[in-house]
Amino acid sequence: MQSYIQAGKVTLVKGDGLVKSDVEDAWSKANQDRPVDLVLFTVGGALKFQMSKGFFIETPNLTTKCASNLLQAIVASNPREMPRLIAVSSTGITKKSHDTLPFVMRQMYTYMLPSPHADKLGLERLLQHAMGRPWEENVEPNEEVLPSDWKKDYPAAGFLPNMVVVRPAFLTDGRETATYKVSPDDFSSYTISRRDVAHFIGKRLLPEFDTWSGSIVNVGY
Repeated sequence: MQSYIQAGKVTLVKGDGLVKSDVEDAWSKANQDRPVDLVLFTVGGALKFQMSKGFFIETPNLTTKCASNLLQAIVASNPREMPRLIAVSSTGITKKSHDTLPFVMRQMYTYMLPSPHADKLGLERLLQHAMGRPWEENVEPNEEVLPSDWKKDYPAAGFLPNMVVVRPAFLTDGRETATYKVSPDDFSSYTISRRDVAHFIGKRLLPEFDTWSGSIVNVGY
């Protein structure tokens, strides 16, 4: 990263994604020289464990709140053309996706990941509204993650259509293989390395963004 910073290709902006004014400031600075044409959203929380709580993330609406601040900052800036957006979510957060998981993964997700997946459900509720996709679940995210009146802060559905939501399988720190499966349909998968998710985004998704735009894409082994 240092080499890119020194070459003037990267600018770091200090701030907190949970603080709306910080996100607005970062978005404003990102647009100083020319309009932002692509946003990559990969916010995620670290899993913690306590005997009294089980597994949880410290900020239960972390990804949802950060995405909300980002989307509102984009809308408030009234860009001439909305940017493209790639957001990383997760498999197993919707009922259909969860039911497709292998048995072992369904058990692990049920007992270890209910907190981060509740947050990811809130994230996808916002993203699918922004994309203009019909909400695929029969239930809304819980209000601890996304208030019931959230729509008042956004334009009508479809205000940011050039978006792709990437749903990776359980993330690992494994090597890059470039031999993963990709599909808009849910499929049974166990894991995928972070390097392969990056490979998919950089080598396959971005060069063919128009083909993928408006879709939710599952990636895994």
